[in-house]
Amino acid sequence: MDRKVCLLAGYDKDNIIQDYVVFLVQELSKISDVYYFADGNISEKELSKIKAYTKYSESAPHMGKDFGSWQYLVHYIGWKTLETYDEMIICNDSIYGPMTNIEDIFDYMELRNYDFWGLTENYHSNYHLDSYFMVFNQNIIKNCKFQEFWKSITPELGSKSYETVLTPFLTELGFVGNSYIKNYKKEDQLAYPLHLLKYNKMPFIRIKSLKSPENNLKEPLFYIDSRIKNKTGYNTDMINKHLSANKDFKGFGINYYLKNTLDNVKNKMEKLFS
Repeated sequence: MDRKVCLLAGYDKDNIIQDYVVFLVQELSKISDVYYFADGNISEKELSKIKAYTKYSESAPHMGKDFGSWQYLVHYIGWKTLETYDEMIICNDSIYGPMTNIEDIFDYMELRNYDFWGLTENYHSNYHLDSYFMVFNQNIIKNCKFQEFWKSITPELGSKSYETVLTPFLTELGFVGNSYIKNYKKEDQLAYPLHLLKYNKMPFIRIKSLKSPENNLKEPLFYIDSRIKNKTGYNTDMINKHLSANKDFKGFGINYYLKNTLDNVKNKMEKLFS
């Protein structure tokens, strides 16, 4: 079995290791050595929630967002150690899951012999793989240009800039990459979590899609909640608990669905008789 290392970037506005993050770390630790670094001031008490599942877990405020955290972990671990792994994963905690067997996806992608891959692809700005979950093989890990890329990161450019640069950068070096789920319509794939889960066994749901569904979701929350409960073993209480910290949270699942339905009916009636 290939040896994998996972660099997990974290962030929580309240400096809490949320339950969904504990579960994410637990599952990732089953397939890889997990190193966690968060942007913030997370207490040792909070970090202790994931200590048993990580090789390293720490936090410090910085301006580099995900790529800044990954850069820190690259420096902490060192290329001499990283080069001993067959695959390097970069991941962040902006996702709920995994809700399906992630090892099946690794098996599927490894048969295709890609040098690097991601779960989804994006056409915003330019074609690139979404960086919330990307995998690089040993040929890339040992490449001096790839190692220089991580040294060159500065906070001013932000994570999105580096995300759009990384895929074409590796392609220009001659490496072959692809996404697990193809984006033939060139739209926001993560706005359709129900479709991805049902037809592609997508292991993750983007938090932003549930946190701000009016802008980032194109499917009913009720059906997503039902699908997770009926077709996966994922505990949706972790989602509710995390989202409830958001002051604008209106509820996830059936209660949200019914409330919105009643609100819509009420608004239409008020307009009709006003």
